[in-house]
Amino acid sequence: MLDVDLENIESLLKLGLIKVNLVYPITKSSHFRLENNLSIKLSNGNKILIPKGFEFDGSSSPRFLWWAFPSYGDFFFAAILHDRLYDLKYMADDLGMDYAQKFADEEMLLWSNVLNKKTFGKKVDNYSRYKAVRWFGKKQYLD
Repeated sequence: MLDVDLENIESLLKLGLIKVNLVYPITKSSHFRLENNLSIKLSNGNKILIPKGFEFDGSSSPRFLWWAFPSYGDFFFAAILHDRLYDLKYMADDLGMDYAQKFADEEMLLWSNVLNKKTFGKKVDNYSRYKAVRWFGKKQYLD
């Protein structure tokens, strides 16, 4: 089990300790597969498990926008976390669906800003992805 938090995520990624492989065949909801168990400490202090074998699509965007918003990049780990929070409906029973989805979306933005912060353009990319999941993520969250 690999313990991950906001302080160690960059070094874990640089060392190649978080392993992800492509899924074959690629489906609408599964492009990648996690190859190790992750224990993630969230901004609220709680921990969640992302199990080995978890399949996810990276950063969701329509294929025709992949040239501008690819499904992978520096923000990739934030996309894994976001997909898992949606998958679990994390804290939906405590907060209600709307606030739980907002927490997941804000957590994605927080982790994106830690990992994808090199330039002003990267920060705009993070915020654009955040706004996209706020505007269009409801259907995916409820599935």
